[in-house]
Amino acid sequence: MMSDAHDTETLARSVDDPDHFAVLYRRYVPQIVRYLRGRLSPDAAEDATHEVFLRAFRQRASYDPRFPTARPWLFGIAANIVADQHRDEIRRLRALERESQATASEARPRFADTPDLSPELAAALRRLSLGDREALLLTVWGELSYEETAAALGIAIGTVRSRIARARSFLRAELAGTDMPHTNPKGGLRV
Repeated sequence: MMSDAHDTETLARSVDDPDHFAVLYRRYVPQIVRYLRGRLSPDAAEDATHEVFLRAFRQRASYDPRFPTARPWLFGIAANIVADQHRDEIRRLRALERESQATASEARPRFADTPDLSPELAAALRRLSLGDREALLLTVWGELSYEETAAALGIAIGTVRSRIARARSFLRAELAGTDMPHTNPKGGLRV
């Protein structure tokens, strides 16, 4: 198996020899896990990660070979899974908001690799439209470029730019009256 093959070749080979798909899995699972842990509860993120690669494996024969990297495709699948779990995400942001409002003397349980959100930021993220939140978090927590975010969501790059600009403007306005800085070292979110 060639570990340095383009994703297109790897996916094409995996149609006849499913073992080749493991190369793609090893290449992208850390990025997908990190993104999903920021968007879902730890248990849901693990399940969603498995679902991303299961869907990708099932759809590998229909991958568009014009794209040499499967990264945006995989993140698109991940974004669809998150959208499927949208109600759970809203509940989680509400819970983070409540949890963050606990007194400073109380120890807050935290999970490794999940963003540390202030109650204000969690509330503001929850109030963003799904499209704006998805574009923003794919670029921030998923670390995708605007081009990759556009490919992942199946939208034009101009739409990605508009959604991110709108999301950042909304978050700045929402956080303007708080003592919270516009950056979060653990979550990496800059507004």
